[in-house]
Amino acid sequence: MRRRWRTFDLAEQKDDSAVWFGGLVGIERQYRVSVEYGHPAPGRDNARWRLFPLVRVLSPQLEPRFDALEEAPLPHVYFDYKDITLSPLCLFDPNANEWSHDDLIAETTIPWAADWLACYEGWLATGRWHGGGRHGQPHHASQ
Repeated sequence: MRRRWRTFDLAEQKDDSAVWFGGLVGIERQYRVSVEYGHPAPGRDNARWRLFPLVRVLSPQLEPRFDALEEAPLPHVYFDYKDITLSPLCLFDPNANEWSHDDLIAETTIPWAADWLACYEGWLATGRWHGGGRHGQPHHASQ
């Protein structure tokens, strides 16, 4: 990861999981993100971060727009209802096999996160999501 993304540091590593922190740029803003990933564990209830890498924006915090024309209050995230500003980003469609455990996070997840951040800045400005994709859960946080 560090060879390809110099701003990313490995914060925690275990036998079957890792957490990185690093900086990415959208269009105009710089962001600090976390990436959490672990291999699936047979015979256990696997948390989402064991199914695919989870990317969260740590700073600046994501800004909910309840008045957005599309994808309110935040676009393409897996809502964390305790704190929606820390909701993991929806970077690909898991049901379409767009990512596998054989893929390198540095070559897939991180560039996709940078693209998501650029699309997010456009969504903040216009209220419309131009990042494409499909999302399978409700786009509102009233649940």
